[in-house]
Amino acid sequence: RGLCYAIYAFHWSFSDSGIFGVHAATGEAERAELAPVIIDELLNAAAGITEVEVTRARAQMRSSLLMSQESPASRAAQIARQLLFNGSTIANEELIGRLDAITAPRLSDLAERLFMGQTPTLAAIGPVSRLPGTAEIVARLNHRAGSEALVAAGH
Repeated sequence: RGLCYAIYAFHWSFSDSGIFGVHAATGEAERAELAPVIIDELLNAAAGITEVEVTRARAQMRSSLLMSQESPASRAAQIARQLLFNGSTIANEELIGRLDAITAPRLSDLAERLFMGQTPTLAAIGPVSRLPGTAEIVARLNHRAGSEALVAAGH
């Protein structure tokens, strides 16, 4: 579609709060269409998480965790992050146990709590006159959430 020339999702997790965000760089002509597409893609992804995808992601994260143990610098950075964010270190066995507890339904529930029923924040640089406002974004999130609830209920 060519709506943007750069896009990525990110998250910052802390013990008492966090942020999930999407960064997109787009042109002036595309910006009005981009936000609704991003919202739809987030909701589609949240509704379509499969156990196959979760299993693959779990295996990748487990491999990454174990491979990071081979580098002293990576291990030191991991320990520092754990101390900074949790106040203590977490044993690899516990981390792997937490990974194994992740399921598609739990991720879908988390995505629903993150994306639906919340008031998102929109930050933009550059000409912003054609960007949707918060009310329009919330309405799209709620409309899609309501439609998906009706489909799930068999209506």
